[in-house]
Amino acid sequence: MSVSYKPLVERFDIPRPTLIEWQKRAVGDRENWRVKHLEYLRTQLIVEQETLLEIKQKAAPSSEDLFILCIYLFFYNISHYISKDELRRGLRSFALEPRNGVEYQHEFAQRIWSLRIGDDSNKRIVNYYRIFDLLDRLSVAQYALLLRFSLEYITHTKKRYQIETKNFLAEKTWQELHMYDKAFSLKVIEEFFSKKGLF
Repeated sequence: MSVSYKPLVERFDIPRPTLIEWQKRAVGDRENWRVKHLEYLRTQLIVEQETLLEIKQKAAPSSEDLFILCIYLFFYNISHYISKDELRRGLRSFALEPRNGVEYQHEFAQRIWSLRIGDDSNKRIVNYYRIFDLLDRLSVAQYALLLRFSLEYITHTKKRYQIETKNFLAEKTWQELHMYDKAFSLKVIEEFFSKKGLF
């Protein structure tokens, strides 16, 4: 029987020859750790695909939701799993902390800090409420998958656009802000997450 290794290679970055060797062991020794690990990885792929369908049917994040989530992860250089509660606390703190400076008048900054407070157009916060609603709709498995996709987006974006940040937007040039705007455009976000099967 023919076995497709491509999904395993793409998802887990395991070389195809290694997977073929593990599969050969499956014939003679079902108790070998490699055989059990290969079986686990295949099951994991199936579970992830079903979880992705659940997200699309029940929680369906918008590109704006993903923009805010990814911006938060980018600004805080988060590269690993964090719990829902930790994300809520951090996002609330990030969203409500006032930001001043000419950089925060740029169109890109206005997309992030989009909600005006009162009549003062200079006082703005991040619209984090939608992310909280999204988190309430997601199971832990669904959240973990969405977070993994978002972290992959950050890694991909940093590499593709050669961007980093240490102090949010402070002291960024207009050219750098334009590059951020391009890297985190809704179109780019939609294209990336569409390839993941989310849209």
